[in-house]
Amino acid sequence: MTGWEDVVEELPTPVRAELMPVEEASQEERVSLTMEALGPNEKPLYALLSLDEARHVDELVENSGLTSSEVLDALFDLELKGVVRQLPGKQFLKVLL
Repeated sequence: MTGWEDVVEELPTPVRAELMPVEEASQEERVSLTMEALGPNEKPLYALLSLDEARHVDELVENSGLTSSEVLDALFDLELKGVVRQLPGKQFLKVLL
């Protein structure tokens, strides 16, 4: 059976966007989506970081159970995704989503 949702789904994206504006996701939903998008080495690092207290890369290596090269690679990917920011001195913070 075809419903109105099926018809709307076939419309061009700009038309669909006008008809059905996207709701603003809550911070909790954004964090949940971010966690789903992270790789296996990125998740433990992201969990170790906080918004208000920077952590040094050596501390992250020590507490994550990953090698230093795995940590640096994952931190670089997290920076590219825009969820982590590097401060001077190899210090890292979560970015407010």
